[in-house]
Amino acid sequence: MGNIFGDLSNATKALNAHRFGVTTAGSNISNVNNPEYSRQQAILGDRGTTMTLEGPVSLGVEVLGFSQTRDAVLDKELLRETSLNSSLTAKSEALQKAEASTGQEISRIGDSAFVDSASGSSSGGFAEVLNDFFNSFHALSANPSSDAEKEALMQEADILTNNMNVTAERFSDLQEDLTFQVETDVAEANALIAQIAELNTEIARAEASHAGQALSLRDERQGRLEDLSELVEIQTEEITGSSGQIRVTLYPSDGGYAVDLVEHGRYSTIEFDNSVEGSPKFFLSDSDNTQVKIEGGSVHGALEARDGAMADYMNQLDNLAEQIVTEINALYSDNGTFSNFFSDTGGANELTAAGISLDSTLSTTTLRTTNDANQFSGDNELILAIAELDEVKFSSLGERTFSSYYRATVSDLAAEVSAVDSQLEDEQVVLDLLLQQRDSVSGVSIDEEMTDMMKFQRAYEATGKLIAAIDEMLDVVINRLI
Repeated sequence: MGNIFGDLSNATKALNAHRFGVTTAGSNISNVNNPEYSRQQAILGDRGTTMTLEGPVSLGVEVLGFSQTRDAVLDKELLRETSLNSSLTAKSEALQKAEASTGQEISRIGDSAFVDSASGSSSGGFAEVLNDFFNSFHALSANPSSDAEKEALMQEADILTNNMNVTAERFSDLQEDLTFQVETDVAEANALIAQIAELNTEIARAEASHAGQALSLRDERQGRLEDLSELVEIQTEEITGSSGQIRVTLYPSDGGYAVDLVEHGRYSTIEFDNSVEGSPKFFLSDSDNTQVKIEGGSVHGALEARDGAMADYMNQLDNLAEQIVTEINALYSDNGTFSNFFSDTGGANELTAAGISLDSTLSTTTLRTTNDANQFSGDNELILAIAELDEVKFSSLGERTFSSYYRATVSDLAAEVSAVDSQLEDEQVVLDLLLQQRDSVSGVSIDEEMTDMMKFQRAYEATGKLIAAIDEMLDVVINRLI
């Protein structure tokens, strides 16, 4: 009788164990399209044996716990590559907007980039505007007394200044948009940091008596870590003997030891300081305001675009504006003797693309073709000298003409866009490969889960038949033999 009841007890345990097997397979199938979910397995094991007069008898099978198929090394690699991919994506998107903001059509042959209008074709950008501006001086020099040519020159000069003003305004707006994007991303990152710390606490509570069993919470935490890595690059490590706790760290700007962003349930948020133009800083909201580096993620990519290629383009455009104003005014005003062609009253902004403008006294009727009062009104010496400036190479422009300097400026921006896009394409291949590898390790296979479900279901049915057989035996022993 003792053995019969023992077998019944073991069969009951087996029934329960196989039920958990079916339930786990069903849970896996229901999460087949959940990218944050990692495949789970019920771990079945024997409780051991006990010695009886008849010999050793099994204590039955039971569920020892549950496991998830995750590769910790692969998870770390994914965090790193996700940050790099997100940084390049943000930088690429920003630079493409910057390229469009130039209003200049760029043609690419292979890896090179050049301005179409460099070869004389129309692109509608500043390169053509600059070319038309100096051509109007050449046209006036051929007919210096023509009011029509003077009117055409004034129109081209107005187009030149407006084009520079509008381009500068576009870039300023785009840089402000990128700053806002960074501020938004930092706020989102801080929300994720708080969630990760809270998940740390929940995992510790859930695993206090069952180590490693808070599988859904661990999946959710990994998902939030990947979301955070899209915004900023982070490093993670498991805290030894801490019931599944992790530490999230950043490196300080001085290159010292890593500092904690999240540790157990404690966390620090990131503060963004953009008070110094072109020198953004990030601090942790701890007592000593530790300054940290942001090396990856969309925050890093947006700032690299804003303070890198975009800032370089605007600096070069300002340099070009200053050179145009300085050189033309020096000739037109005869070094201060007469009024200027461009406004230059001493304001620093007047020598920039944003501030360049025509002198307030300049008009079709006041436009001079000569600075010599004794010469006839048809003299073209001044206008011809200004027209020939487009062929002069200036040391401040790297021994290049106005046109070649601008073409080089736009080409530099286009080359940066091309280089970032090439990097992003290569990085996307790496990231896709890692995602495929993780999916092969942690992803749910419908075929495997259906096989497991059938296996556990058959085992469940067989155990049920065993219980039915034991029940019949007990019926015979109790009701028929007595």
